[in-house]
Amino acid sequence: MTKGQSSQGTMQVNSNFKDLEETLKYQFQNPQLLIQALTHKSYAHEHQRENNERFEFLGDAILQFVTSDYLMSRYPEHSEGMLSKFRAVLVSEKGLSVVAKKIDLGRFLLIGKGEEVTGGREKSSILSDALEAILASIFLDSKETHGVTKIAEIIHKLFDPEISNAEKTFATIDYKTDLQEFVQKNKLGELKYKIIEELGPDHDKEFVTALTINDQVFGVGRGKSKKISEQNAAIASFKQLKKENEN
Repeated sequence: MTKGQSSQGTMQVNSNFKDLEETLKYQFQNPQLLIQALTHKSYAHEHQRENNERFEFLGDAILQFVTSDYLMSRYPEHSEGMLSKFRAVLVSEKGLSVVAKKIDLGRFLLIGKGEEVTGGREKSSILSDALEAILASIFLDSKETHGVTKIAEIIHKLFDPEISNAEKTFATIDYKTDLQEFVQKNKLGELKYKIIEELGPDHDKEFVTALTINDQVFGVGRGKSKKISEQNAAIASFKQLKKENEN
């Protein structure tokens, strides 16, 4: 790496990253962390410098943890299956690229000449990876003084609108119908839902529903309403039924 190449890369980012910091509402103590997070492997190869792939690895884990914790707290009535599907929508390549485009992340990337001419700044894969790397860089820069508090705060701000959009999607999903179709298609027998327990006072009741097929229990779900408890029972049962019918 020559001195000219190193300073050129740093100058290019230094001329822009204040805008990105303003968007993220975070000022880096060590700007080099941000520079590495913005460095795609194509640019790193051309200029013999570190790319953002290691940061991407860490950022993915941080995002999984923070969103899992957030969804657990926000949706106490949802089953593990429902929460997993919810999280998968948010942290998918498509979900991440949507957030990346909203903050105009492509404008700040350091990419190689080949990626530049083929539209690399708009590629979902590059944008989603870079966003994960940015999250890692913020965590690394802030962890000594803030632990996970600062990065969690930023993730919430970035992803809250997408969580609201995902809520609308999941509200329209009827897992009971999907399960019924699966049971009928595979001729598994008669499917029934039965409330087996009611917990808590009348103003804050929780229902526990068992799903049976030919009187055999395949899944149990809980929820603040009978409908939610049945949906969660359907999700739990679907996983077990698919596993059994694949063997």
